Order: sequence, then structure tokens, then C-alpha cells
Amino acid sequence: MARLGFRGRLIAAMVALVALVSLVIGALLMVYLFEDEKSRALEKITIGERLTREVMERRTNLILSRLDVVVKDFGFRSAVASGDPATIDSALENHSRRAGADFALLVNNSGDLLASTLTRKLPEISESSFKNARSMGFDRTLSYMDGQGYEVLLIPVEGPGLRAWLASGFALDQELANIIARLSGTDVTFRARPGSGDSYQLFAASEGLDINLEQALAESSGDRDFLENAHYFTRIINLGGQDSPDIQATLLISREASLRNYYRRAGEIALLVSAILVLATLLALIIARNLGRPVLQLADYARAVGEGETPPPPAISTGGELRQLRDALGDMLVRLREREAQIRYAATHDDVTGLGNGNALMQSARKLFAGKDRCTLVGLRLNDLSNINDTLGLEFGDKVLTGISQRLQKELPDARIIARTGGAEFLALVPAHSTHALDHLTRQLHGIIESPLHINNTPFSLRITMVTMALPEDAANTNELRRRLNLTFEKAQQHSKPITLYEPGQDESHLRELQLISDLHTAIAGNRLHMNYQPKLHTGSGQLVQVEALVRWIHPELGFISPEEFIFLAEQSGQIHELTAHILKRVAEDARQWSTLGLDVGVAINLSAMDLAWPALTDHITAAFSNWHHGLDRITLEVTESALMDDPKEALNTLAKLRKLGVTLSVDDFGTGYSSLSQLRKLPVHELKIDKSFVLKLESEPQDQLIVKSTIDMAHGLGLKVVAEGIENLKAWELLQQWGCDLGQGFYLSRPVAPADLPETANSLAARRHELTENTAEYSQ
Repeated sequence: MARLGFRGRLIAAMVALVALVSLVIGALLMVYLFEDEKSRALEKITIGERLTREVMERRTNLILSRLDVVVKDFGFRSAVASGDPATIDSALENHSRRAGADFALLVNNSGDLLASTLTRKLPEISESSFKNARSMGFDRTLSYMDGQGYEVLLIPVEGPGLRAWLASGFALDQELANIIARLSGTDVTFRARPGSGDSYQLFAASEGLDINLEQALAESSGDRDFLENAHYFTRIINLGGQDSPDIQATLLISREASLRNYYRRAGEIALLVSAILVLATLLALIIARNLGRPVLQLADYARAVGEGETPPPPAISTGGELRQLRDALGDMLVRLREREAQIRYAATHDDVTGLGNGNALMQSARKLFAGKDRCTLVGLRLNDLSNINDTLGLEFGDKVLTGISQRLQKELPDARIIARTGGAEFLALVPAHSTHALDHLTRQLHGIIESPLHINNTPFSLRITMVTMALPEDAANTNELRRRLNLTFEKAQQHSKPITLYEPGQDESHLRELQLISDLHTAIAGNRLHMNYQPKLHTGSGQLVQVEALVRWIHPELGFISPEEFIFLAEQSGQIHELTAHILKRVAEDARQWSTLGLDVGVAINLSAMDLAWPALTDHITAAFSNWHHGLDRITLEVTESALMDDPKEALNTLAKLRKLGVTLSVDDFGTGYSSLSQLRKLPVHELKIDKSFVLKLESEPQDQLIVKSTIDMAHGLGLKVVAEGIENLKAWELLQQWGCDLGQGFYLSRPVAPADLPETANSLAARRHELTENTAEYSQ
């Protein structure tokens, strides 16, 4: 049903309605005709009952008239009066035959039998019969003898005076049944019940009727006057009255014959209903076709509108709702086109300046790339728009944007498109220029845009960042265009040049950084970073006392990634805390492993400037070194001087917490930052680590010697230990020993080694202790 269209549903509904109405009417007619046929049968059988009673009455009267002739016959009365039995028998035989009696008998006043034509048991004559015969002149009773029913009439024989009684029996036979059947138009049977507990026995029936009807009559339903069964409508008539109820006449009408007319009419009605259904289907098809055509026209019209076409409205000849629907669709089409135009305009235009927006510029760029045309992208950003909106209001900021857009339209009349693609960003696609012409155009445009802009009669100057890109040389599709344009803007803002051109290779570097940022998280989670450790030796004893943890990353595709690069990217992407926590855990595990091998060294770990603002730093240190086999003072956390100067207040708070935790704090790369002595004095650190730039050429640079020696003296004066890194030769090591530096670190002593190689490195350093301490005594003297 769900797949039917409008016309199919209309046809189905109309045919279903007609079928329902036709079936209801047909059913009512059938019921009416059936009841009518049943009423006819009842009426016919009622008439048959009256005829039966009338035939029986007339038959009785006729028999009585015959018997009256017999009892008045002189010879019969003389024979009775003679008292001679032979004479009486002869007279009785002759006269009863003349009266048509089936049997006759003659009794005296005392009830004794005088003569009889029967040789079998005689029927009993009751006293009531005699009494009734005396008063009425005759008596009529019914009797059943030897499987046959009889009407028995009793009349007196007088001569003078009552001489005897004549009792005559007349059979209720098939002839009588045929007479009643012929007159009433029904079938007739006679039946009797010998005793009160016996079943009825059929003893006569009209011709052509099955004599074995008792079973059918027993299955009949209804009252006594009108019984029904599968084959007959039946009426049972009691022939003997109340005194002799056990002999009955049964009138039967064949049900099949009575309903034959009903069945014929039912067939006619079925044909009529079928014809009506066929006619209704044809009519429904015609109506549905006429009604469905305009609906289909409207559907096609609506479909065309939905597909973006602007078709003419269909010509609908009918009026009413369909024409209103067509007009409504027409109005909807007009409003839809207006709304589409508004949406299209809003989707491609900036609502403040009326210029194109980012979508419009990208559409133009796609056409440019598809057509392989050459073009120059000129972009500018207003540096101070946010401050203008905050201080002078959004309305003033909108006027600034409008003024800039007007200037751009005036100065770039041949631009393919000028668009405002962001809050303070304008982009324009202008025809390709030579390098010299483009430089002249952009400088002129830069000067005009930054020239005072008169808003509300007030001159207002702006600062802008301006970039250019050559298309399609610098970008071959919109994705590259958007990405490389942002990189160029970022570069322009960092270097604060008036005009910045896109330089090939910037985007590849950016993509490499994105890949490293993405893969760094995987490397940390997969434990794929490597840890190396560089020994720190005590300058006086040459003993290995500490190692600095250095994280290394071998990228599966890009190879070795410098720590400076991926640590910087970790800081930029927010993964630095995850990296620091990972390093703490790895260093603690390695240190425990060395302890089991008998190697007793402290560890130094570098912290990022961003770690100093990490509230969970102390918790991670505590968790990583919870079962540390030495005091936490053997753990040195190195913080760069520049990191301490980024946010001195926050750095001091964090360093105070770490110092309270018990770890050793060291200022890394000391000498390269800008910390003042007063700030250094406030720092809760334990040591200074002189930057290697002052140590690498220590043996040949007098100024470096002066700085290092002064730093050592100053640190000792402040109660701090000093570590020198970058020791690459014996001379530098000896100078540091001479000046009293506490710890030394550098390639001369040992390169960074893997955790598993540290025990062997420690043994090697122990073997060199004499070499490293050879001049210590001399300096001590």
C-alpha cells in the first residue's frame, strides 16, 4: 500500500468502498430473500394444516352418512333383531363393505360383541365413547393396530329402541395422504406411537416421499408448528385431539425446492454485485486519471523547483484546492529564489564591507587553479583592529574596515576579487606582475593603507602586515594557499617587515613540524625515546659523582631529531609535561638498575621553563623516585637561566617547593641569560652550571677564562657549587681544577652513553683518575 501512488490509492479506496457497500447490500438482500422464502414455506404449511383438518372432517362426515344409511337399512336392522349370529355376521360383512370400512364390529348395549369382520384382536371401545355416542349420535376415535392407523366411528343401531352399537374402522392410508398432499401442495405422512415411551412409527406417506423420515424429523429444530432441518420445513398435526394425541399427520415441504428460487436470486445478486464492482473499477480509473493528472503536474513542478530550476506553473483547468496549491507553489518558488539569493550573497560577501568573504575568494582561487591562470595574491592584516574595537567600539572598528575596503577597491581596480577573509584580514587576487612592478604596487598600497584615515572628521593611522604570493607557483590548490598564506603572515608578524613574500620551503618545514608533533605523542606512549647519560666528575678527585640525563629521538622516517627541535615542539604543542613525566620515570628506572650493578651515581634532569608553571611537577617527581635508594639531594634538576627569567615570581614559587622536596637545584646555561645578581641572590638554587660556550675554548680565550674564573669565585661567594660543561681538552680541565670548579662535564671526560654502557664508562673513568687528578695536588699547593 505504501508503494501505491495517489491514483493507485484513489482507485483502491473507491473499489474498496463500492465493494463494501455492494457486499453489505447483497448480504442484506440475501437475508431478506431467505427470510421471505422461509415465510412462504411457513404460510404454505399453515394452509396445508387447515386443508388437512378440513379433509379429515369432510371424510368423517361422509363416512358417518354412509354408516347412517347402513344402520337404517331394514335388512340390517332385521338381521340384528333376529339375534341369529350367522345372519348378523353376513349383514355386517355386506354392509360394512358397502360403507367402505376396513373393519366393522357390532356390540350390544352391554358392550358384548355380537359380530365382527376382524379375525384378530378387537379394538377397545371405552365407556366414554359409548357415552359420547349416546349424547352426540356418534363417536370418533383414532386407533393404531398392527402397524396401521384407523379412524374408528361408533354409532347406535336402533330398531325400535337401541338394539346395538356399530363400530367401523377406516384406515389412514396412502390414498388419504395423497389427497391431502395434492390439495395442500405438501408431502404428508401419518405416524403413531404405540405406547407413551415408544418412538413414533411412520405407517403411511404420500407418493414419492421417503418412508424413512423419522431420523430427519428427529433432527428438526424449532417449535411444534414449524420445524426445520437440513432437508424439510415441517408441521406436525395432532389428528386425534387431546384424547388420542399419539396419531399425527406430518406436513413436509422440501427445503431444497423452497430455496431453489432463493439460490437463483442469490446468483443473480452476485452477478449484479460483480458487475457493479467492474463498473466501479472502471469509473475509479477514469476519475483517478482525471484527478491524478494535475497532481502529477504539480509533483513535476515541485520536483523541478527542488532541483533549482524555475519552471512555468502548470496549466490546471480545474479550480479549487489544486489551483490554490499551484499558486502556493508558485509563490514558494519566488520566495525560495529570493531567499537563495540572500543566502548566496551572505555566503559569499562580508556583511560589514560588502566585499567578498573567504568562501568567495576560495571559489575564485579554485577557478584560477582550474584554468591554470597566473595571479598574485596580496594580503594584509590590520595589526590594531582588536585594540580599536576594545577602545573605540565595534561601530568605529566597522568604519575602519569600510574605509580600508574602499581604499583597496580604489587602488586595485583590476583585482579579480577583493575579500575580507577574517576579522582584520583582507585578500586580493590581482593580475600577475613582474617582481619590480609588484614591489612598486605593494609598497604604494602599503603606504596608502597606513596613511591617516579620516573617520568622523578625525585622522586615524593604522599599522598593517602585508604579504604576497605568486599563484600558482607558491600554491597549487586552495589547501596549500590557506596554509602557506598563514605561514607567511606569521613570518611577517615575527620579522615586522612592511611586505613579506612567501618563501618556498616554509610549508614543508611546517608540515614536518606537524608530523613531529603528531609522532612525538606516539613515541612517548610507545616508550620509543632513548635516554643517554653524560658523566659529571668531581674536579678534585676525578670521581664520577653524577650523570646528566639527555633524551634522544630516532624518528622511524626522519632519522635523528635534535632535542632542541622536538623539545621546542613539545612546548608549543602542550606535550612538554607528558615528556618531562616520561623522562623522570625513565631516569628513575635506569638509576635503580645501576644501583643493582653497584654503580653509585646521582642524576641530573633538565626541566623546561613551562615545567616551572606545572602544579603537578612535585607530585610526578615524588612518584617517580618514591623508592629512590639515595636521598633526594642526589637528584639535580637543571633549569635554564632564561626559563627563570620568563616568570621570576612563578619560578621562585616552584623552586621553593622543589627545594622543600629536598632535590638539588641548578641554574643551567648560566651566563647566556640576563639575570641580575640581585635576582640570582634570591634564587633558592644550590649550584650554577656555566654554559659550555665559555668553556669550549677556555684554554685560548683570556676573556672566557676571566668570566669562568669570576663566575666560580662569585658562586662560591654565594655558597653555590659550580659545574662547567663543554670540557673538551686537558688544558680546560686543568684550569677548572686550578680555579676550584666543583664538577666538570664534557667530551674530554666522556661522551653521553646509553644506560647499559654507563657501568663500563664508569670503570674507564676510574682507570683515568690518576690522569685527571695528576695536577690537583700541585694546584692545592
